[in-house]
Amino acid sequence: MSNVLIEFPQAPFARVPRRLANTDRARRIMADLKLDAVIGTNYKNLYYLSGHMPDSVVGHFADVTAAAILPASENVPACLCASDYDLAYLVTRPTWMPELRMFSAKTRSSAAYLLEMIQKGTGIDTELRQPLRRIFSATREMSENDLYDAIVAYIRTHLGKGKLRIGFDDLRVAAVVREKIGDRLEIHDALHTFRAIRIVKTPDELDILRRAAAINDRATLDAADATREGAPIFAMVDAYRLSVVRQGGKFLGERGMMFGAGPDGGFVLDNGWAETRRLKRGDTIVYDAIGTYQLYHMDIARTGYVGDPPTGLRRAHSAVREALETAESLLKPGAHTSLARDHAAEVIAKHGYDPSLTTMMFHSIGLDVLEYADPADKVRGWTVEKDMALNFEVFYRDPDLGGVHLEDTVFVRDGGVEHLTTLPREIIVTERAAAAG
Repeated sequence: MSNVLIEFPQAPFARVPRRLANTDRARRIMADLKLDAVIGTNYKNLYYLSGHMPDSVVGHFADVTAAAILPASENVPACLCASDYDLAYLVTRPTWMPELRMFSAKTRSSAAYLLEMIQKGTGIDTELRQPLRRIFSATREMSENDLYDAIVAYIRTHLGKGKLRIGFDDLRVAAVVREKIGDRLEIHDALHTFRAIRIVKTPDELDILRRAAAINDRATLDAADATREGAPIFAMVDAYRLSVVRQGGKFLGERGMMFGAGPDGGFVLDNGWAETRRLKRGDTIVYDAIGTYQLYHMDIARTGYVGDPPTGLRRAHSAVREALETAESLLKPGAHTSLARDHAAEVIAKHGYDPSLTTMMFHSIGLDVLEYADPADKVRGWTVEKDMALNFEVFYRDPDLGGVHLEDTVFVRDGGVEHLTTLPREIIVTERAAAAG
């Protein structure tokens, strides 16, 4: 008998389960690969499949903390295997997956003992504890010693006794499960299978990406407000980071901004060295800002200038902008990104600039900032599908000006694209930004 989380009495304050996974697409891909199931234990794929993302997972307390299992057959329940440590989290943030299998560490934790005491009625009562008792009691029948036993129990219960082909995003997990299941299990390396599934977004994913883009728009403007002649570059970077965090996001890497200012703004530099520089009149600024919101990425690039932008910068920026907009205009279902990139390169050359000095790169964006179904797609391109979220990056690296950069996130519709990034594409002039602040 399966324990079904959605049938449990839920706390009135429980959130509606998030459905990020494109399960129809996943099952089509599984059918093509002759897979009986895919199992996600990497924190991104775990979250994608199940919506499960407590701090124990996102904080990387361990390499492998939980598993989400999506079977190829719609007649078999999807399952989240999670630790009792996260049971209280599941009261308020339930998974959409209809089966929940819990496990406890082989060495009992204090959290496990506390759950048992609460189950017996020990201690004060709170609004959380009644639904927590119900879920704790309901999951005991299918509670296992560890995560691997929970996965194996699911397989033995639902996937029969014959030959199996299962996709794992972590081959270490696959090896342990195969030791327990035996030779009937054939392992498929599903790292890129998951990415192939994820590149076409669901409505819930689009909502997150829209919010992420809005956060990045605001944070980039806040960085511009802190950018002025005589200010150290780290003031601009700090303003960006603070803005992202205040809006509920996270900046990516050490600083959230990949490039800097001046003639060397086209390079990735040592942050500690570069950010102590003070901006001077005539510096071109590259705002290449990357972060996450609810694990989904945001990526924008704009060009700024300290002072009145000279004619040469305006010409280069105009060429970069036209190249970006030309490529975006060609993005429709069935189009190929390599053709759009070629048209962008023609625009750069038409304006008298060298395409070999210009990065022109498409990438899907989502739970990875560079989300390719196949690593070779970065070079050879791929066919665009409806509901893809894409960035096209145009970055002209000028030996005198530094970097001239534009990049946005768009969402592919039937007739073209929806711009998730809405920040104007003009050169950001720092005096105007400072005055606005």
